[in-house]
Amino acid sequence: MRERRRDYELLFIIPPIRIGDEEISNAIERVSQTITNLGGTVTAINHAPPWGRRKFAYPIRAYVEGEASRRVFTEGYYTLMHFQMAADRIAELERLLKLNDSVLRYMLTLVETRSPASVAIEPADARDGVEPDEAEEFDEDEEDIEDVDEDEETDDD
Repeated sequence: MRERRRDYELLFIIPPIRIGDEEISNAIERVSQTITNLGGTVTAINHAPPWGRRKFAYPIRAYVEGEASRRVFTEGYYTLMHFQMAADRIAELERLLKLNDSVLRYMLTLVETRSPASVAIEPADARDGVEPDEAEEFDEDEEDIEDVDEDEETDDD
């Protein structure tokens, strides 16, 4: 039986303790190597703006390697990674990401690709939430309003 490979997107945050570019690239390489070891193929890595070092919406408390208590983080280094992997290996990848000290938080998403034939083309009126019959009614009402405005102008003269 052939295993089904799917496209995934992984967004993960590296703690700001790893300040140097070399430490950041080592953390990214470690995650990439984990995916490769599980039989996946990394297709793209993005840590350029708008990713990179960013401030969090709220502080995150997490354990840091070598410290007994949790530390509060207010910013981190975001990295977006696209890869392909067998669907049955994702649980193992998530387990390894949780054990990885280089990853503060992560979000793994399945990227679904739609074929052009499956997307239905709707009329422009239907996309606006207005039925085509209702649109004609609105047009008639607008003409009545314009007629009233013209009558008022003639009365003032």
